[in-house]
Amino acid sequence: MRDYKNVKVPRSYRSGAGRISVKRVQAGGASAKPKKSGEGTAGPLLKVAAVVLIAGAAFLAWYGYRATIQADMFIVSGVDVEGVKHVSEKDVKEIAGVFKGKNIFRADLDASVRRARMNAWVKEARIYRRLPNRITIVFTEREPSVILETGAERFLMDGEGMVIERLAKDGAPAWPLPVVSIRGYHARPGEAVAAEGMADALLLIAEISSRGGWRLAEVTVKADSPEALSVIYAEHEFKIGSGRYGEKLRRLAEVMADVKERGLEIAYVDLRPERQTAVMVKNAGSKGQGSSGKGKNVGLRNED
Repeated sequence: MRDYKNVKVPRSYRSGAGRISVKRVQAGGASAKPKKSGEGTAGPLLKVAAVVLIAGAAFLAWYGYRATIQADMFIVSGVDVEGVKHVSEKDVKEIAGVFKGKNIFRADLDASVRRARMNAWVKEARIYRRLPNRITIVFTEREPSVILETGAERFLMDGEGMVIERLAKDGAPAWPLPVVSIRGYHARPGEAVAAEGMADALLLIAEISSRGGWRLAEVTVKADSPEALSVIYAEHEFKIGSGRYGEKLRRLAEVMADVKERGLEIAYVDLRPERQTAVMVKNAGSKGQGSSGKGKNVGLRNED
């Protein structure tokens, strides 16, 4: 056996397992720099400055608002009114008078519009500010086109069926307009007529007006119901019924031309059947007695 006790081992073959080596590692990357004097208070100071600026701006805005609403130059000095034909002077003054002595920026325009539209003559109202101290009111009034006859009262109406004004019972009518008769209807100014026959009556009047040849002031439409719709004109009654007004008026023109050619005196014409037109002819002996005299019904067929 060989003795290795005195054998020298090269340094490169020696094991380092028995050694403990310690390395120093610096965490956090670069080394921390020392803080400069006052650097830690910069954030709070900026916040305080921002709060002071906001408070100052709010105070200036409030002060400016107070100065504006108290300035004499913004006190309403007058109201300009446009579009008035039928609204009474008293009503106009009541609508415009609410602005007197008020600051133009504090005037409640929406409330004034609502107040104006409570007047039955007013269809629409627009109100504007005109700086520095004037208000403009522009009215759009309802156009009277029909007289409503209820038996007890007469009312002025527009083409949309809105009741405008109660008319005097006595005296000549100041408005030469066609009449719609709905017996027993309780009408009120500022409200639309809700009777079932009113819409049909307005359509019929519009068709009569568009055709021409009729004296509208002498036309009365009986509209107690759409099915019973009839026209009283030149002491004759034309029973129209509901719908197909253009066609029925064309048929009526043909029938009346035939009646005139024959020299007949008639009480009424019934146009409600789709193709057959019924004509009530007065007897010769009933001339001058009006439509209550005896007569005979002559059927006239209209071919389309």
